[in-house]
Amino acid sequence: MTLALADAEIVKLARLLGTNPREVDFLRQVDWQDIRDLREQAAAAMFDADRQGLQRVAAATKLAPGKVTAAIGERAFGPLLCGRVVGLLDPSRAVDIAGHLPTPFLADVAAQIEPRRASRVIAEIPAEQIGAVTQELARRRDHVTMGRFVGHLSERAVKQALDAVDDETLLRTAYVVESKGSLDALVALVPEQRLHDIMRTATELDLWREALDVLRHVSERRRGTLGDIAAAQDDDVLAGLVKAAQRDRLWTAVLPVARAMGESSRERFATLGPIQTRPVLSSIVDAAKERGLWAELLVLLPLLPATSRRRVAALGTGFGRSILAQIIRAAHEEDLWPPLVRFAAELEARTQRDVAKLLSAAEDDVLDGLLDAIEQDGLQDEFVRIAARLGASDMRAFAARLAPAAGQELVGALAEAAQEAELPALHEALMAT
Repeated sequence: MTLALADAEIVKLARLLGTNPREVDFLRQVDWQDIRDLREQAAAAMFDADRQGLQRVAAATKLAPGKVTAAIGERAFGPLLCGRVVGLLDPSRAVDIAGHLPTPFLADVAAQIEPRRASRVIAEIPAEQIGAVTQELARRRDHVTMGRFVGHLSERAVKQALDAVDDETLLRTAYVVESKGSLDALVALVPEQRLHDIMRTATELDLWREALDVLRHVSERRRGTLGDIAAAQDDDVLAGLVKAAQRDRLWTAVLPVARAMGESSRERFATLGPIQTRPVLSSIVDAAKERGLWAELLVLLPLLPATSRRRVAALGTGFGRSILAQIIRAAHEEDLWPPLVRFAAELEARTQRDVAKLLSAAEDDVLDGLLDAIEQDGLQDEFVRIAARLGASDMRAFAARLAPAAGQELVGALAEAAQEAELPALHEALMAT
């Protein structure tokens, strides 16, 4: 994802400097945000350096009718100078002049405008004209220019622009949108049926990287809605999502989407055939480790088939105590104790012992949350299998700590579970409290 964003920033920078993108391609390995910062600094320097001259040009546009000024701008100034002057014009005057210019020339000008310096003008351009310019830019496959204007257009203009592009163009443009915070409002204007179509397009044209980037930048509620739409697709569409996520290492984007889905959608996703392979499950666990997405992983675990859960448990044997502590913290903060306890009960003995030690040393509020979940969700059998991994002295100390926190009834239930599981040392420690 970051390389493609760097590519987009290089195109924008080259356009600002009036050069070919190949001339600045050496920046491709630089972080895309650094390239953007450089571009913004260069734009500020260039516009400010020419500001007095540009203001004189802007003032001169008031001396002639809009039609005459438009003709001068097209034939004498050209798109570069026109693009620089736009932000200095009175919005109504700029709209009047634009109304006398042909669509292809306006598309040329759009490529030269710095939208943030001309936001008031852009907002007042008639929606129909925005639609026509968008159509021309789409014909040129100039996704970068279209992406720079999202966030500066009126809602009506955005709708016109959406109608002017196909699903492929929309995905490619959304990926290079400059103001990612505007994507939620953009997606809200797309009809639900078209969202279904867009997801099929993402599979057919291998554009899931672009689609998932959009999902990363919308609200949690919208992400859940889009996740449900994705889960309603045919198996081949979802298989395309999994293939792209695995190939391009996009699971850090996919896991938050899966968590935001409704329960039935999440279950469909978790039981999807391509998810169950060892390489995919390993990549999912790696993504959770990379970004600390333990809550996102925990909500999937109970929905995985038993064989897949065992595979994840086998991967979990490599977790160090710091990772296990992060998972316990996520379970506490997100109220996800049941999947954690059931998952921990499937780990190998050494890792279970590490979990038990962490739980026995946990803060009071963490222990209280765990005990509440054990009682409410009937997790006594799983919990005693974990606690029984402690050494004798640690086990007695943990049992003594559990007694006042859990209460007599729960301690009795745990002691009974330990006896039935033939864990005499734990049974004895609990009964001694």
